[in-house]
Amino acid sequence: MYARATTLEGSPEKMDDAVEQYRQSLSQFKEMSGNQGAILLVDRASGRGIGITLWESEGAMSESRDQASQVRQQAASSVGAEIRSVEEYEVPVFQTSA
Repeated sequence: MYARATTLEGSPEKMDDAVEQYRQSLSQFKEMSGNQGAILLVDRASGRGIGITLWESEGAMSESRDQASQVRQQAASSVGAEIRSVEEYEVPVFQTSA
């Protein structure tokens, strides 16, 4: 599994809007080949968030770059957030309690 992590910063007052925007963008990621899910981490006090999308392979993550970039830009601009970084990682360990 592979992951793309996007760090964004925005207004703490708009955090609820940012969370809702992320939820709405999930349907677009689900349509991308190889998407395995997503996670959103937020610090409501600072207005900082990290969105993580999970991919079945490095190839699937690579193929999604352009489309994911468009979704990311639209989501950030809709809530006045700035994209601080986009990083890609291998996920050698992944476990859930389910």
